[in-house]
Amino acid sequence: MRWVYAIAIEGDRFLMVFNKKRGGWEMPGGHVEQGEGAETAAKREFREETGQEFEPVVRVVQDDGAVFAGRVRYTGKHGEMRFELFEQLPEQLAFPEWEYREQIAWARTALSLQ
Repeated sequence: MRWVYAIAIEGDRFLMVFNKKRGGWEMPGGHVEQGEGAETAAKREFREETGQEFEPVVRVVQDDGAVFAGRVRYTGKHGEMRFELFEQLPEQLAFPEWEYREQIAWARTALSLQ
């Protein structure tokens, strides 16, 4: 596993972080460090980027990475990036829109079944 990202769902909304380097909104995530499991990496990246805790519920493996769907637990701390909750994808995205749509739909469905 080389990369992970986390989709935190709260009601109908999902959490995204604003990446200044890429100039747009994206899901929290990043590279899996050597000796680190995918779930641990997803939690770490989420905490580093948002300051909040991520509670993974389900995951899907894709190529050399994993996408986790779960819930956010607010800590009141600040992370490396600004985060917001959205009902719909914002206009200013770090990556093409199609990369998010299917994953958000999957996460909403998977969590609603839990």
